Amino acid sequence: MSTQPSPTTAPILAGLALLGAGLLLRRWQPSALNLPDRPDKDDHKDKGVAKAARKSRDGVATVLPKNMTGSIGRSLIIMGAGLIMVRALDELVEDDDALF
Repeated sequence: MSTQPSPTTAPILAGLALLGAGLLLRRWQPSALNLPDRPDKDDHKDKGVAKAARKSRDGVATVLPKNMTGSIGRSLIIMGAGLIMVRALDELVEDDDALF
């Protein structure tokens, strides 16, 4: 006989797991996932396709986080906290309107 969490506590357990995983990823940021810093010099002599590729690369790099695990961790924290909040607020609404 396997013990499964009750349907009312399963979202809270999943939320806690997501929250914990997110916090762990935010603390642990391996250097292998760090993006390199952009060089200070701007005297590029490239032309054509190479110039377009460099400009595209630099544009994409500006919107990416410094370390990918920080962004993933933040997303997991938000998802976990949201799931816990929805379940906690479900306790306050009528049984007919509950999501979980």
